Amino acid sequence: MPHGPLLQRAEVVDAIVAERNDAVIVVSPGASSGLIWNGGRHPATIYNMELGYAMAVAYGIALGRPDRRVIAVEGDGSFFAGIQLLGTLARFPVNNLTVVVLANGIWGTGAGDVGTSPGSAARLAELARGCGLAADNVSIAGAAPELRAGLARAQHEPGPWLFIAETGRSALDQSGPRARVLVDAVESVDLTRRYLRDLQP
Repeated sequence: MPHGPLLQRAEVVDAIVAERNDAVIVVSPGASSGLIWNGGRHPATIYNMELGYAMAVAYGIALGRPDRRVIAVEGDGSFFAGIQLLGTLARFPVNNLTVVVLANGIWGTGAGDVGTSPGSAARLAELARGCGLAADNVSIAGAAPELRAGLARAQHEPGPWLFIAETGRSALDQSGPRARVLVDAVESVDLTRRYLRDLQP
């Protein structure tokens, strides 16, 4: 469980970018896409995937390309919108998939109250374990070094992995000031497809 100040979104994204290497990343809509764009552009990145689909699309890529690591970056609202995938993932696991959930407790990425999302980070972790994901592969990250260590481990040990980072709410995440991606979702899907095709084993 987290102790002290909550993680900030930028800290979580920095940890993901630092431990990415050449993994494919699929990001749900919201402020995380812009931060990943700014953190180091990579052609195998799908930005602003529709609500509830980032984890599912990442799972499909992981199934189709077992030779490549795939990371889904979800908000807690988007994660819950696609929660039914957890049962499929438990029944038909893929070793090369990592899911990172930024849990700020609201249906949105800003600082305001736009309605609370269902469940705390701890409850989302319990739900994932209840759906059959391996308990040792589901964790709540309370600090950036802890998250980065988990992501480093996931590069070398079989998954699927689920890391839930309980994050604070920030005005920098709101629509006006947040970082922007300079490609749309369709273009980023095409760039990812071309990149993976060119690296087909």
